[in-house]
Amino acid sequence: MISFLYLQVNIVGMIIIFIILANQQNIDDGTGRQKAFIYLIYSVFTIQFFDSVMWLIDGKQFLYAKTINWAVSGCCYFLNCFVAFIWFIYISLLFYDKKIINKKFWAIIGIPLLVNMVLVILNFKYKIFFYIDENNVYARGPFFFISFLLALPYFLIPFYYCFKIYRTSESILEKKDCAIIMRTYFLPVIGIVFQMFFYGLSLIWICVVLSLLIIFINFQNRRISTDPLTQLNNRYQFDMYLQNIRHGITKGQPYSILIIDVDKFKEVNDTYGHVFGDRVLIETALILRRACQGTGAMIGRYGGDEFYIICKAGVKKEITKGIHQFVEVFNAADSVGVGLSLSIGSSDFLAEESFSKECIVERADKEMYKNKIK
Repeated sequence: MISFLYLQVNIVGMIIIFIILANQQNIDDGTGRQKAFIYLIYSVFTIQFFDSVMWLIDGKQFLYAKTINWAVSGCCYFLNCFVAFIWFIYISLLFYDKKIINKKFWAIIGIPLLVNMVLVILNFKYKIFFYIDENNVYARGPFFFISFLLALPYFLIPFYYCFKIYRTSESILEKKDCAIIMRTYFLPVIGIVFQMFFYGLSLIWICVVLSLLIIFINFQNRRISTDPLTQLNNRYQFDMYLQNIRHGITKGQPYSILIIDVDKFKEVNDTYGHVFGDRVLIETALILRRACQGTGAMIGRYGGDEFYIICKAGVKKEITKGIHQFVEVFNAADSVGVGLSLSIGSSDFLAEESFSKECIVERADKEMYKNKIK
């Protein structure tokens, strides 16, 4: 009866994963985090499948039943650490961790996964994590907890990383993302505690699936507020961000809005076509991202060939200078010779003035068009 109940729980978990996969759009934003999330979903689905097989065959007697039970249990112990490893990679990519491309970083962070894999192989002889008795019944080995300990760094380091960003970041959206990620830890931690101390319970992976569902829902909300072409924030997110500033605790804090327009964009479309025009908009988005890196600024597409940046007033000059520098770099490497040019206008305001959105944007627009005339 208990085996049937846990099998039902796993089936519900796998159905949720199917729903997530069916609605998951494979959008490559250049960071690899979308792929990491998909790999994470597949790995959780795989371990739920193996866990279901364990519950189905445990204690059953048929040809090769014991061999299958050994193999499936071994796969589960390997996947325990592997899923945690993919989670670590996903969080690192989610927050643009540059260390992710460092070979030394991979060598160090892969050690727990490698050790776990070696111990899983040795387990078939020394029964370190688990063993299958003569009645084909699974039982924990004397050092089963080592598998959990090896996976622990892959969960704790990202949590610390998110907490640190949440405490230090000046970006409201980044803080919001960190808060969501930290909340997803709640359910898996409950599952791990109960499963470690109450033998026979199987709660970890359904809790993980529910946490992935929370992340997925957050992704869906993000898509509502994301420009599909440039993958920047859209006009809706512009309004929401100003509301967050107004309702925040930064009264008296000076902010700036930058309105950026691609010069002679209609001519680019007419001369080179709309596909090429889309590429220009994507390249412009990349230039703005690079110029705003490390500033806590929010970047978005206002509409058409207009973009916006909302930032602390103190970093406005740094961002503007960076935009001009990256435009020069782009033009120097441009083989087509389109000659990208951006006009920038800005408007400073205090946090409590953010309710007068139209006035702030109008001031920035006027300055942008003055610069365009020059």
